[in-house]
Amino acid sequence: MALKCPECGTTAHTRTSSYESATVKRTWYQCTNLDCSCTFTALESVEKIIMKPQKPAESEPAAEPLSAARQPQTLGRYGDACTRRDRHAQP
Repeated sequence: MALKCPECGTTAHTRTSSYESATVKRTWYQCTNLDCSCTFTALESVEKIIMKPQKPAESEPAAEPLSAARQPQTLGRYGDACTRRDRHAQP
């Protein structure tokens, strides 16, 4: 994020920031104009929440069927096809 320098109006870039509380952040800025090089802080806060996320209806998690065993995700997934010496040969 960038702000305008309060001294010369040139863009000032963020150097660091820290949270003062859960909804307030203090940010340190430095002017990019080498002749000015003003360093200043700014506070950023939550003004109001426009829309809250909807909470999904709580339901019991569906149990996995006993016959559905977890398959390995990568290793051994492609069977004998991955052990061919010439991978581009037609089967």
